[in-house]
Amino acid sequence: MKQQEEQSQGPLRRFIRGWGGALLWALVISAVLRAGVVQASWVPSGSMEPTLLPGDHMLVNKLCYDLKLPFTEVVLLPLGEPKRGDVVVFTNPTGHGSDFVKRIVGLPGETIEMRGKTLYVNGRMLEHDWGRYTPRSHQGDHFGPFKVPPKSYFMMGDNRDNSFDSRFWNRGRGGFVPRNEIVGRAEVVLWSWKTFPVSLRLDRLAHLID
Repeated sequence: MKQQEEQSQGPLRRFIRGWGGALLWALVISAVLRAGVVQASWVPSGSMEPTLLPGDHMLVNKLCYDLKLPFTEVVLLPLGEPKRGDVVVFTNPTGHGSDFVKRIVGLPGETIEMRGKTLYVNGRMLEHDWGRYTPRSHQGDHFGPFKVPPKSYFMMGDNRDNSFDSRFWNRGRGGFVPRNEIVGRAEVVLWSWKTFPVSLRLDRLAHLID
């Protein structure tokens, strides 16, 4: 009788009974992990070259700074503070579009200034500023000084002459990223596609980001 009932239910219903619960749990676990632990993200532009390339698909660590209640911004446990040099993903500062990825160069309370191609923090030249420049370019060569507000950060792309970053947000008055808008730290390039000609960058597989 039981076998006859199963046969009469049809293939879709048998599939739902057999695999529906497992698939549902898999989706729930995946959503919780994405909400509070890790997130996949990709790089659409060359603003972080050579550290990140267009077509890089990254894994973002969302537990490096805070443990948050899934699907909310409620911090359950602070785990660390963003540091200078961290490559982070954060909410698009323009208010629309996908998340941004940049490098933290200015911390809360610091004064940031650029003179020529040199970045200064609190009046002292930053010895390692991760920047790459195009010869004879003057884009963003001079800005500041700006004081970074509390619980905020100053972001710049490594490809300094091709990066829409804190130098240009907020009409030149210093664009700062609030702490609570940082999604997490970019840890590793899982894989990467080159768009023309279309090909897989084998040397970028499991490439650590620093």
